[in-house]
Amino acid sequence: MPSWTSAYEAELRDLFQEITSSLPGRLHQVVTGRTTPALDDLTIGTAREVGATVMFFDIEGSTARTPTGRPEHLRATLATLNCVIPMISRVVTDHGGYIEKNTGDGLMAVFGPTVSSADDALDAAVTCFYALLEIVNPFLIANGIAPVDARIGIDHGQILLARIGLPTGSADNQRNFLTAVGPAANIAFRLQGVAGTNGICVGDGVRQRASGQRVSHFQAFVPPDWTWVFEGTQNPYWVWKYVARRTAPFDFARLLGMGGPPFKLR
Repeated sequence: MPSWTSAYEAELRDLFQEITSSLPGRLHQVVTGRTTPALDDLTIGTAREVGATVMFFDIEGSTARTPTGRPEHLRATLATLNCVIPMISRVVTDHGGYIEKNTGDGLMAVFGPTVSSADDALDAAVTCFYALLEIVNPFLIANGIAPVDARIGIDHGQILLARIGLPTGSADNQRNFLTAVGPAANIAFRLQGVAGTNGICVGDGVRQRASGQRVSHFQAFVPPDWTWVFEGTQNPYWVWKYVARRTAPFDFARLLGMGGPPFKLR
């Protein structure tokens, strides 16, 4: 897993520079589509049960970001997604996560099965928010686009990873996909919805597996209308806010001025 240093932060900034440097061209290449492009045929695999950590990342209020179908609103939304989703995807994969699905304005990721999957997911979550608030949003603001708020839900448990659907064959659209099935996935999705603006909400399965130095970062939380219980009991399943946050790494590389000022979409 990457260490939180200014060198890694600089990698994220370089990635974002790469993402945004070609963004104007991609936005101008948007044309009215006539057909859906064919996708590569994917082999349907067998299911496997694993103990893993599931994370949902979601852009808050994404629907309101496109109030009309006017080109300027559509392109601003496209620019936002082109900035946010690749950065979050990179952070997730850097921390050992597998992106199970892209939801358009968010993503679902699976960490594990490893002993450190809960810690990896928590580190990914706080790094996602650092990248969003310190790298992506300054760029959006500089280009007259509203900054992005998000929310994250995480849980750990037994899930079934299965490829669902039909062979693609000659169909234009992908007809099968890898999906995570189980309470942990459902709970993580529910917790993302109640995490609050730029909040991280986790199930007790995550807290139990997190390393000891993280204990002080968990705050008990009872979501509204919460009905999940511990398996085999009637006791409510505990939920926690994870309040740790990344701060700018301060080391010798930062003293040399790595990172640089925000750049603009031209």
